[in-house]
Amino acid sequence: MPKVGIDFGTTNSVAVAYDKNKHQFTYFNYEEGVPSPISSTIEFHDNSTVVGSEARDRMARFADVEGYHYERSVKSKIGSDENIYVFGERKEPQEIAAIILKNLKDQALNEADAIKARVDMNNAIFTVPISFTGKARRTLRKSANIAGIDVISFIHEPFAAIIGSLFTDDKYKTSEDVIERVKGLHNKNYLVFDYGGGTLDITVVKNQNGRMLELGTSELTGQAGDKFDEMIAKHVWNSFIDQYASKYSLEYIEAKRKEKWRRILAISERCKIELSSKESTDFLLNHITNINEGIRQTITRQDFEIIIADTLDATCNKIDEALQAASLNPRDIDTVLLTGGTCNIPAIQQRLIDKFGGRVIIAKDSALVIAQGAAVISEMGWLPFLTKDIRIALSDGSYWPLFEAEQPIATENKIAHNEEVFTCVDQRQKRAKIIVNEGYGQEEGNNLCVLNVPLLGDSRFGDDIAISGDLDKDIILTIKAHSKLVNDYDIDYATRKSAEAYQLCFGLDLTER
Repeated sequence: MPKVGIDFGTTNSVAVAYDKNKHQFTYFNYEEGVPSPISSTIEFHDNSTVVGSEARDRMARFADVEGYHYERSVKSKIGSDENIYVFGERKEPQEIAAIILKNLKDQALNEADAIKARVDMNNAIFTVPISFTGKARRTLRKSANIAGIDVISFIHEPFAAIIGSLFTDDKYKTSEDVIERVKGLHNKNYLVFDYGGGTLDITVVKNQNGRMLELGTSELTGQAGDKFDEMIAKHVWNSFIDQYASKYSLEYIEAKRKEKWRRILAISERCKIELSSKESTDFLLNHITNINEGIRQTITRQDFEIIIADTLDATCNKIDEALQAASLNPRDIDTVLLTGGTCNIPAIQQRLIDKFGGRVIIAKDSALVIAQGAAVISEMGWLPFLTKDIRIALSDGSYWPLFEAEQPIATENKIAHNEEVFTCVDQRQKRAKIIVNEGYGQEEGNNLCVLNVPLLGDSRFGDDIAISGDLDKDIILTIKAHSKLVNDYDIDYATRKSAEAYQLCFGLDLTER
């Protein structure tokens, strides 16, 4: 029974199944006969909902029409305290996300190939951005449960893209062939540049005898495709203001902006997409004012590149950050894999080529490759393990390992746990500074989180600090610390500190079958 991987995206979402015995992928949504994701857009109208490309296309026409309500990019709201109001009714982001996931599941259950293959849609590997917090992952798990899907585990989106890219190479006819080929690529280093609608995620992965190991990651949240839509929208709206500010009050113009903003964003997205293949495009929106005044503006690719120039600089800085975390430089990278819709922008591709030359490739089926990778991981039953030690920094500059590299993460739904008691002898600050670090042995590494724990003992003596760590199935590290002088039944939270770390490097052993 083929297993499923799900890429729940800011702009698009997709579910894919993989059968290792046939080395075959099954898809559930087609556009013009081609496997395609669905748009993560929902239309609410007449007590019904429409999900996908139809909702996205209709949003550009009806977003400001009474009786219609549209939600897009709900992924960016998952894990936040933001509420969504649909015709005045409050809904939580997890409810909206569940509608999209339920649509994915229903499509699969009604797709002829999936029925024939007896695809298991009740369990799936889900991919997430590197920046997805513990709260966001727990919320997405709830959304999946509402839709009738159990989350087996979460995998970083760019990591899944590597797996998907390897397993969709047409040269290999069986899953065994792929694995043998991967084993032959020993010591190859990959950098995945996954630029979608909500986030830029970068991961550096080493192939070590068929074991794919994350060495370093970085991310840029809120500066991706959706942000580019907003930049175009602000650009054209500022032109509208310049043209009509002398005729209308700023209050009137602002009211019109709020009324038309969803349509403006939808048209901006269309313009952004067109500028990846055309040198210019026209932004057209009529009937903004009461006398048919609107926006009619040509936007060139050069205009767009100027608008996003600062963000492009920031993306290059994030590449350097990931390389530094991996202790590598650009010359050490053998392949750069581009995935995500925002990578279609020529200026972004050129930045990567300028840095890495001919080692840059665009993922085959870029819109599907992350879900393909997740499906393979799900079908093969691979479970993640730590690739670096998680350590407590000690006062003498050394490290104590809380969890060592190779530690399985939530095998068979068990939470990995460890704890230790340390003595803080320097009480001058009345606080013990607990630094949790990720690295190799006693080498310098990257800080994951810092806790400042109040000291309660006599300053003439040391104070014992209890530190515990849990690694759960969401690949979240929870650290807790408190003075041992706190009674086990004392619930004074001011003296008990905790923190979560979610940007953990993990690996998969592709030789396990």
